[in-house]
Amino acid sequence: MEVKRFTGEEMDALRSNPYTYKVTQCQLSFTTEFKELFWKHYNEGMTPRDILLSFGYDPDMIGDNRVNGIRMHIKKEFEKQGMFHSGRRLRSTSSSDNAGVPADPADEVRQLRNEVEYLRQEVEFLKKISSIKTSGKQVKS
Repeated sequence: MEVKRFTGEEMDALRSNPYTYKVTQCQLSFTTEFKELFWKHYNEGMTPRDILLSFGYDPDMIGDNRVNGIRMHIKKEFEKQGMFHSGRRLRSTSSSDNAGVPADPADEVRQLRNEVEYLRQEVEFLKKISSIKTSGKQVKS
């Protein structure tokens, strides 16, 4: 089965959505925020198609196979990691192609902003863990 390629116009429309992390001719990636909202609404009984519509995406432009794939990937990511991240994780750091490198400067800026936000969240999480460990030691002594 061949993947439906997005046209330049479609890619521009998808990039303009604040929940889009990255878009190429063959791939659409979402922000952490979108994945969290999608998962919440999906578990409340909304269909993937209705969720996409409510967040400004045209399911017909995305295509039925991708709409179902979005649901599967978000579900799988949550079941595997218990949380979401923006974009897609690379399986190895020694990828031969330019995976993870945006073709468009606007995508690169969006990707870097999302990465900074993700790292900030990670730092806050580590601070909380450190605080819990520190306060636990003080209670014991």
